[in-house]
Amino acid sequence: MPDTRWLKGNIHTHTTESDGDASPQHVAEWYRQHGYDFLVLSDHNHLTVLEEAGSHPEDWPMLIPGEEVTSRLFGNTVPVHVNAIGIDAVIEPAEEQTAQLTLQENVNRIREAGGLASINHPNYRWTLDAQNLVDTTGAWAVEVYNGHSGSNSYGGGGRMSVEEMWDLALSAGNRIFGVATDDSHHYHESSPLLANPGRGWIVVKAEKLERPELMQSMSDGDFYSSSGVVIAEMKNSADEIVLEMDPYDEELFTTVFRGKNGEKLAEEHGDSVRFKPPAGQPYVRATVYSSRESYRAWTQPVYPAAR
Repeated sequence: MPDTRWLKGNIHTHTTESDGDASPQHVAEWYRQHGYDFLVLSDHNHLTVLEEAGSHPEDWPMLIPGEEVTSRLFGNTVPVHVNAIGIDAVIEPAEEQTAQLTLQENVNRIREAGGLASINHPNYRWTLDAQNLVDTTGAWAVEVYNGHSGSNSYGGGGRMSVEEMWDLALSAGNRIFGVATDDSHHYHESSPLLANPGRGWIVVKAEKLERPELMQSMSDGDFYSSSGVVIAEMKNSADEIVLEMDPYDEELFTTVFRGKNGEKLAEEHGDSVRFKPPAGQPYVRATVYSSRESYRAWTQPVYPAAR
């Protein structure tokens, strides 16, 4: 079999081409300097292209073109944002009568353009809920973690976390992946209240650092998502899930395996864990919790019932 590589990337990033505070060149350089292999510049309703990356690819992360398709309903009180990954032209945002209809139409337009559609920060301004994820068809992923402080990824005040919403969508039969992103806007000042880079990413297993290979692996779900946990090796199949974490200093890990409706199927401690998904579960996935701050990693769902 061909050799494969683990490739780190961020798929939700802003520059001065929309509402970021740094140029596309500065942003791409930041990610290159911090060990990222690929990057999506996803400005609002704009396709940001760096011509320099084509002539000097060694100086930049591999760039996949993208756009945050941004619908601002009812005076922007209901923002519906969907990332389009791997497109070649700007996609005009839909403005339908409801958030659900708008979300579905944006997903449809992204798919028709040949892109992967990722539902961004559902809890931003509490715009979307679990039923929206259940009812939307064709989306590739949902942001289970978004590094913007206003994204409310973990819920609160009686509102579900996006991870809980993801479980309900999976339980309803919606085969959607979970991604972690920066949604970075601020590159010159660091604060928990600012949208800084380096907070959320995906790690993709691919044969080459090239757009077709990365797009195929992402489409297939051959990746994990992280807000700080490093998984050194991973087997993620309906027969067995094996995770080997790479601890930093004295870092400790707890891994929780979940099934239908987010039910906890097992909890394991340590750098190395192994779990056989029980037959009959509509899906099984894992969340790895670190002892360091609130760092986590998420594997993609596997489907033991279909074995």
